[in-house]
Amino acid sequence: MIIKQVSVLIENRKGSCWQVFQALADNQINILSYSIEDAPENGTLRLIVDNSRKANDVLQGLGFRTQLTKVYTMNVPNKTGSMSKVLKSLADQDISINFMYALQYMGISQAVIHADDMQKLSEVLLQYEQDQFGQ
Repeated sequence: MIIKQVSVLIENRKGSCWQVFQALADNQINILSYSIEDAPENGTLRLIVDNSRKANDVLQGLGFRTQLTKVYTMNVPNKTGSMSKVLKSLADQDISINFMYALQYMGISQAVIHADDMQKLSEVLLQYEQDQFGQ
């Protein structure tokens, strides 16, 4: 399923992440998943939250540079080779991944995937899920 992710450009300094997390907490926005990409001066904090539009507005209001990005999220069983099969189906359809991250909890991995062609990515992964899981 395609959802919206909030990407936040944050400075590499003490307390930067805390400011984002606290602002979201102060506004009753629940963080479901996050990933940080480090760079020399700034990093990118990627967030899946329960209200991406509100989170984006709150953070922009505090002066953070943000962007809403479509990402595909799917459950992947926590079994050897499961993600490899997903990635093979994307490679077979000539889909290149820009970024990906995941969270594993109680036997299920929730993968978040982004590609330049989100429509094609969605079509391929929806078909993959139907074939594999009967969804």
